[in-house]
Amino acid sequence: MRKLPLYTAMALLLSGCGSSNENDQQNVAQATPVSVVNAKAHLHSPTSYYVGRMQAIESAKLTPRTTGYLLKKNFEDGAVVDKGDILFEIDPTSYQAALDAAKASMSEAKAALALTELNHQRNANMLKTGGVSQAQFDLSSAELAQAKHRVESAQANLVVQQDNLEQTKVRAPYSGKLGKSLFSIGDIVGPNFGPLTDLVQIHPIEASFSLKQSDVSARDFSRQDSTLVSLEIAGEVVDSEGVLSFVDNKIDPQSGTIDLAATFNNEQGLLTANQYVRVGLAPTQALAGVKIPHAAIHQDYKAQYVLTIEDGIAVRRDVEVSDRIGQNVFITQGLAVEEPIIIGGLQRIREGAQVVVAE
Repeated sequence: MRKLPLYTAMALLLSGCGSSNENDQQNVAQATPVSVVNAKAHLHSPTSYYVGRMQAIESAKLTPRTTGYLLKKNFEDGAVVDKGDILFEIDPTSYQAALDAAKASMSEAKAALALTELNHQRNANMLKTGGVSQAQFDLSSAELAQAKHRVESAQANLVVQQDNLEQTKVRAPYSGKLGKSLFSIGDIVGPNFGPLTDLVQIHPIEASFSLKQSDVSARDFSRQDSTLVSLEIAGEVVDSEGVLSFVDNKIDPQSGTIDLAATFNNEQGLLTANQYVRVGLAPTQALAGVKIPHAAIHQDYKAQYVLTIEDGIAVRRDVEVSDRIGQNVFITQGLAVEEPIIIGGLQRIREGAQVVVAE
């Protein structure tokens, strides 16, 4: 075999080393620089949202119990009133007269009772000496009983007439907001003419909503007052934290849902009956997962995913995003704690691309 000169062999060796270094440099040059963050362990209570409707806890149609001419309307339509406020006044003339007559009848009955008691006592004394017969005494006893009954009857009638007079003033049974008045001053009103208006309680107020059977089984409603509820209206969170106040005792077999209600503070009157809202229900126990920036999330027709790095290669990880937390997302499946996630340079790479962490 022909031997190469020493200087020739050295030249070939150096040439081979130069080629290897050039390949490594080319590979590094081809890798796209990216920035990464590590997935952080996080305990989170993701809120589930349901379509709900606000409803007044108390709602009544105010119908007068007495009949007469409407004399006064003391509040404007839509006014907020307090419990006990006099809202409407009906002509009291005939009811005042009936009360005066009842008082007179009461006075007469009491006077008659006093006289009957005196006669009965006199007959009782005379019965001992033989001044009256037993029959006469029994008759006076019966007259005394009748006189007492007349007083009781007069007293009952007096109470009725006092109540009738009081009912000429229609009062608010609770604090709330009035609807539109259906009668004008001078109209005849009464129990046979329909309600004067309606009154709804505005504070507190309830939100009614429904849960699917699968959602019910995943929650513990044994302590309703410890379940906190939130509200959203047109994408804005309402600054009022509610408490679960009602869970129905059965699931509707047709819809497969159960009815619930939550009570909210509404002192400012921002919530209105029949208003549609989104009701947020937090779980009773926090979930364990990881938190990463929302900007790292990709979406295709299959699933949501992120890109991580393995041996300098961008690798896809399908993830399950449970909730949004500000600029971050909470992930319950697909990522391990402290796993590196690509967040910078995403527009220049795709799955399988060579990447290098930028310093």
